[in-house]
Amino acid sequence: MSSKLANLKGIRKLLGLASVIIVGIELAFLGRLFDLYTIAASVIASVGVAFALVSFALQNHLKNMVSGIGLYLNKRIDIGDIVKMDGKKGKIIEFHLMKTVAIMDDGRFMNILNLKFNEIITLISHDNSRKK
Repeated sequence: MSSKLANLKGIRKLLGLASVIIVGIELAFLGRLFDLYTIAASVIASVGVAFALVSFALQNHLKNMVSGIGLYLNKRIDIGDIVKMDGKKGKIIEFHLMKTVAIMDDGRFMNILNLKFNEIITLISHDNSRKK
């Protein structure tokens, strides 16, 4: 809007500025007359409460996603590393956003929530075939 007013000169600029002021006053009057400010405040409050409830409900998923990004960026843990969790040992074969997949000695797959890497996972050894 300021670029449009900047291009105007003289009386046209004055009329343009007056039009903007009149429209602003009219909008304020209509908002007050029809109680639009209360409705807008109610909508904003409802959206805030809904966002808080959704973020509380998805809290564990969000933690797992952030941990997954952290694992992806972490150069100390990689595919082929041996990890231990709750007495089970496995070799990491895949990283995902929410989980890490390891294969145990008996051939079964172990899905590990990425959040657990910060809590209970023990890194036993690195894959020696990795390039340094």
